[in-house]
Amino acid sequence: ASESPGRPPSVLSVQSHVVHGYVGNRAAVFPLQLLGFEVDVINSVQFSCHTGYPAIRGQKLGGEDLRALTEGLATNEVLDHTHLLTGYIGTASFLREVLHLLDQLPRSCCYVCDPVLGDNGKMYTPPDLVDVYRDEVLPRVWILTPNQFEAELLTGAKITNISDAAAACDRLHALGPPVVALTTLDVPDATADGKSVAMMLSEARGAKWLLQMPYIEGGPFTGTGDLTAAMLLAWSHFHPLEAPMALEKAGAVLQAVIRRSIAHRGARTIGGKVVPPELFIIGCKQVIEEPPVLQRCWLVEPLRPAIAGVVFDLDGTLTLPGQLNVAHLRSRLGIPAEVDIVPFLREKHAEDAEGFREAMAVIEEEERRAFSPPALQPGLKACIQDLLGRGLRVGMVTRNSQENVTRFLGHAGLPEDSFVPVITRDSPMKNKPDPTPLQHCSGAWGLEPASILMVGDDVDDIRCGLAAGSVTVAILAPHESAFAEKS
Repeated sequence: ASESPGRPPSVLSVQSHVVHGYVGNRAAVFPLQLLGFEVDVINSVQFSCHTGYPAIRGQKLGGEDLRALTEGLATNEVLDHTHLLTGYIGTASFLREVLHLLDQLPRSCCYVCDPVLGDNGKMYTPPDLVDVYRDEVLPRVWILTPNQFEAELLTGAKITNISDAAAACDRLHALGPPVVALTTLDVPDATADGKSVAMMLSEARGAKWLLQMPYIEGGPFTGTGDLTAAMLLAWSHFHPLEAPMALEKAGAVLQAVIRRSIAHRGARTIGGKVVPPELFIIGCKQVIEEPPVLQRCWLVEPLRPAIAGVVFDLDGTLTLPGQLNVAHLRSRLGIPAEVDIVPFLREKHAEDAEGFREAMAVIEEEERRAFSPPALQPGLKACIQDLLGRGLRVGMVTRNSQENVTRFLGHAGLPEDSFVPVITRDSPMKNKPDPTPLQHCSGAWGLEPASILMVGDDVDDIRCGLAAGSVTVAILAPHESAFAEKS
């Protein structure tokens, strides 16, 4: 989801609250606020302390209470959040009311769900929540953050190794969430027989990444899952096209907070019960804002399916960006920003063929000027030759003209059959962001869309690839930090 210009991203966080300590909303809200998020809070329960203490007192919010809050927020027109974050929820009726709440939020709202059910083989919510999460909630979720035990409950399959974890992620994707992060993965091949802790991040139809971090004595710690879900929300927002980086930063925050928590205060014995130290979140402002990333993700092999074809955009991808002065072109033709140029002109001149030809002549004039000659990406020719030498199919999808594609190939010293097929604005099919060009390449090559890589420099290139079910890569110039906001 993207926020309005000048307005910070906003989170509606629905999870537990404690008077003392740092779990649920107490673990999530302050870190999110530090990172620039506006956070509104609904407390599913309010307890004196978390359940690691010997005595628990407090109140639970019912489904009717949540509906009343939702109605008040809707009436006052303040349900305009970019993100919904949910954690501990104690009843099926309350969980279903969360879906009613989601219905009131903008369609672009990103739902990040931590399906709190239990841990280490023990459930601490009613068993009927498993079916409600699986059948009703997961189809609405964008990012799912279960621990290993919760993933096993939701998939009905035991996880004993990394391959099992990858398969569990695929089962969860099939239920709805495009992104799944296993916040704990306690299997020997992931933890080096207990020497490390591990997390796995998986993207539907994409890669799976494993993050291994040092095991820290002194636990188990309460609230780490709540903090992790909040940090995955935040860093996925800031790095929407770089999922491994989001996981690395979330993991770095978690490790730094745990280390400082142990240094700040050790475990205590209360009423005969050993209570681990509370998370020292308030003393970790700097590491939350600037996570000290010490461990990097590694790609879980094999990456299936293997890439067998690559489709390139032309302008700004195969050529250097900025050669065509698009702002000047739009000004000459009176085309508003953020609309596709040629489709706009076709609609504008639907009853004026001569006017359309004149407008296209202006475009061709500007393109010829920009392509006389085209400035190529360094190493372009060697890259294309290497891909072809490896037996990969190579194609091109561009809104440019066939004339300029020919000019580009001649200047690059590449044979005309280096890119097959070539789809331009002159081709008799819809162009990007519609998936038709990628689907055409898929059919022409006899390849599944998931085995095709789409490489471009514009959000429409990425939308085209994702809509077709292909892997996508964005080539960004340093000044294009706003790319993610457009997506």
